[in-house]
Amino acid sequence: MSSLVFPTVSLAILALVLLKFTQSFLQNRVSLPLPPGPRGLPFIGPAFEVDAASPWITYGRWASKYGEIVGCRMFGRQIVILNSEKVANDLLERRSRIYSDRPSFSIRSLCGWDFEFALDKYGSEWRHLRRLFKQSFREQKVADYQSTQLDSARALLLNIASHSEDKIWDLISLCSTSTILSVVYGYKAETLEDPMFHIGKETLATGFPLLTTGKAMLFEILPFIKYIPAFLPGGSMMRDVHIAKQWTQKYANYPFDFTMGKLRSHPAFACILSDTIQNCQGTGQIVSDAILKKFAATAFLGGGATSASVHQSFIVAMVLNPKVQKRAQAEVAEVCGIDRLPTFDDRAMLPYIDAVVRETMRWNPTVTLGLSHAVTEDDVYDGYFIPRGSIMIPNSWAMSRDSRKYPDPETFKPERFLTSDGELNDDDVRWAFGWGRRVCPGRHLGSAALWITVASLLAAYRFETPKDRDGMPVDVIPKWTYALTRWVVSVGFRLNSTLNLDPVVESQNRSQYGSSQGLGKSS
Repeated sequence: MSSLVFPTVSLAILALVLLKFTQSFLQNRVSLPLPPGPRGLPFIGPAFEVDAASPWITYGRWASKYGEIVGCRMFGRQIVILNSEKVANDLLERRSRIYSDRPSFSIRSLCGWDFEFALDKYGSEWRHLRRLFKQSFREQKVADYQSTQLDSARALLLNIASHSEDKIWDLISLCSTSTILSVVYGYKAETLEDPMFHIGKETLATGFPLLTTGKAMLFEILPFIKYIPAFLPGGSMMRDVHIAKQWTQKYANYPFDFTMGKLRSHPAFACILSDTIQNCQGTGQIVSDAILKKFAATAFLGGGATSASVHQSFIVAMVLNPKVQKRAQAEVAEVCGIDRLPTFDDRAMLPYIDAVVRETMRWNPTVTLGLSHAVTEDDVYDGYFIPRGSIMIPNSWAMSRDSRKYPDPETFKPERFLTSDGELNDDDVRWAFGWGRRVCPGRHLGSAALWITVASLLAAYRFETPKDRDGMPVDVIPKWTYALTRWVVSVGFRLNSTLNLDPVVESQNRSQYGSSQGLGKSS
């Protein structure tokens, strides 16, 4: 009898000890302070302190006062802002098991952005889509798409030559959109009037402003907004939501239907979407059309919007930094001469061009605030308690302005990405592509597209400060807009062609892509 009682009592004592230890541990965690930050008003928190047009600037100011990790409570939700690469890496990368979720906002489904898998909650469907992306966009596959990227860059040069300067931002967007449409769907966007290009442009213009954290939070704290008819006072936001949803439905469906139609008539039709379907069939995977639409539409979005934004920033940087442009063009001329354009074979011999691309992404980050993460468990970091469900916002802008890593951060200096021997260093601005399990899966494809477009533009054109009627330079003050990504609203410049474009025309005419587009001639 006693032999049975003893282990039972021992187990009971052990259980009590473990229970007390667990309670003490949890109490200690809860008793730890939250990350420091502004308090603001009851419930609302410091929301009114945030610059709605440039929230990253406000968060950066808070960092200088409270530290690299800043916490606050806004509208009943705990917000944690990560203002340094180290803190973001420690949490979102090294602890990705619990920091890979996304916060849930009802605005996403209301305006039809369910197609964007990067915004999905962490779960089985997200992991499935992530596997599809890894298979299709892994670094080893990038070379398969170089001919398409090269054709799009050449087409951009010819389009610029045959259009007025005020069309350049649209032409930049057309180039990025055309590239990703061709790679993902096998669709060749032809002109600024192309219907797929128009759908992409309107989807971004109507959806991005609604998905910013401020407006997304508004629908959470005032849920009745979604029940206000669009025609009544106060219903303007729902009118915007309905318009956005109409475009997102076209965005997800039209190019997908194009590819599926092509596959029915031409089973050998090649693009990422068709390859993915065939690979899944070959391995016995059953993948629904809904999953395939999300996969393709997410790639369409990521490849088009972000690349166009970086290209715009590059042009602004060249106008403002003529010495950098001159050095970059000298490197291209030394390697390629004056009678041909750069190709991917030249990339290893043009490190300064890569440095210019990296510095462009640092100097004006496309995504100034990284997509928010959500933590799925209570956590402790650096003595601070981070409660489960906290919204984690990586402040990419603050990281780009870290003077410890990037001295004189406001100055455009591609040299910061080169070694003393003139070779590229190890800083590939990885923080610009996301964190942990949420890192951008198409970053290698995007990097290649950025490089060949920048190198081609430098070979063919010189971007200069505009002049007034007396021939005097005019001050260039770029204006930007923000809606998830940064865009140029306006900037003055003028173009000078530095290359005879006749060889480009001949090359483009030999290309199936160029000849099918009927692109303009050089001027």
